[in-house]
Amino acid sequence: MNINQLKYFVELYRVRNFSKAAENLSISQPALSLQIQKLEEEFGFVVVERSTKPLGITVEGERFFEKAVQIIQLMNEFEQLSFELDEEIKGQIRVGVIPTLSPYLTPLFLTPVKQRFPDLKIEIVELVTETILTKLKFNELDAGIISTPVKAAGFGFTPLFYEQFFLYVAESHPLYQQSRISPNEIPTDELWYLTEGNCFQNQINSVCAIPSFESVNSNFRYVSSSIESLKRIVESQGGMTFIPELATLNVPSEFEDLIKPFEDPVPTREISFVYLKSSGLKKLVRALMEVILDTIPKRMKEQPFFNPLDTKL
Repeated sequence: MNINQLKYFVELYRVRNFSKAAENLSISQPALSLQIQKLEEEFGFVVVERSTKPLGITVEGERFFEKAVQIIQLMNEFEQLSFELDEEIKGQIRVGVIPTLSPYLTPLFLTPVKQRFPDLKIEIVELVTETILTKLKFNELDAGIISTPVKAAGFGFTPLFYEQFFLYVAESHPLYQQSRISPNEIPTDELWYLTEGNCFQNQINSVCAIPSFESVNSNFRYVSSSIESLKRIVESQGGMTFIPELATLNVPSEFEDLIKPFEDPVPTREISFVYLKSSGLKKLVRALMEVILDTIPKRMKEQPFFNPLDTKL
């Protein structure tokens, strides 16, 4: 057995198809099949069910996968050991950030990171929470920044800050005249919202239930995966939408009055670093976390008196 064979099996486990896995690994399908067969012969049990579509994984294969991922993770850590032991902050990390946070948080820390750690290379990828967890599991990311709490075995979470929600209300709407808004006052049939399955939308649903399209007095509904798109719709078509606190920082001055805070208890989400428990928070990730915390307003680092909204994940 060698490390490449383990990587081959992990990729096959991920895509459940010999042809696709071979293509991703830049080897031929017969070569991949041979390497998996050699693994099975060496350990004396079958790891894949070749007769099913998509490819099935045996009970033994599931256990083998867990160990293979751990070994690959350890090998990756050995490769990064010199960076971990070096007092300087240098090397490369890959970080996944949820789309409702990345456009607002990333610009805040990019310049400070470059100035403080010029030899640190960071790859930021916008991904939904489930994909971040999957890529962490397959060692395709070193850390993620997501909204928590999240129920996921094998992962560690370190809270970063707490972000309030605001209502973005069109000037033509009666709620625009109010200084603070109660969730009970929101006419949900006039609310523009994100796609279902997004943790941000899950949290909004716990604040005010979204009615079905059939039940509302409207012939148009716009569902988007972008908070910025929803803001543009509010500005041009009326209505309202929820926005997170960091999204209020880049609102042009002519639209600042559209931002309306909520009455207590203010809907708030917790933002955390997520990582594999088996590897912990790596040195380079901790360095990034320190910079991020330095760029966040102090009030956002203080835990609120009320519980953050559930992500339903």
